[in-house]
Amino acid sequence: MKILLSCAFMLSVLTLPINQTHAATVNSVPFNAGKWEITSRASMPMLAKPLVNKNIECIREKTISADHFTQKTRGNCKATDVRVNGKNIQWNMSCNIEGNLVTGRGDMQVQNTKVNGKAIIAMSMQGMKLEMTTTWSGKRLGECN
Repeated sequence: MKILLSCAFMLSVLTLPINQTHAATVNSVPFNAGKWEITSRASMPMLAKPLVNKNIECIREKTISADHFTQKTRGNCKATDVRVNGKNIQWNMSCNIEGNLVTGRGDMQVQNTKVNGKAIIAMSMQGMKLEMTTTWSGKRLGECN
């Protein structure tokens, strides 16, 4: 369970831009830089209630690119098949954590003052299949201080 929870956290932070500036590319979507509040919720059948995490951060990126997901993946995970279509980003990913294969897929929609997304991760541990869904939403609060 600890492994699955760490994967859920990794997937939720994977979707957050890092405080860098990326040049706009064909595989990017515009992003409204500024102070953002991002709330993530991880749920699975074994949890009595979702794990909720709320962060406020200054995001300086003006675009989010498909390369962002591949380059900024946490831990020993690999983001693959990253696709950008308009203001939507989708990806698949896989991790090998402590000998357990963890796979997932996610998508994110970026709007001027909102961002929403969802990732589903699955793994098999000691013969038991586990699945966790992480959703996140964000709203722009204004300019960075």
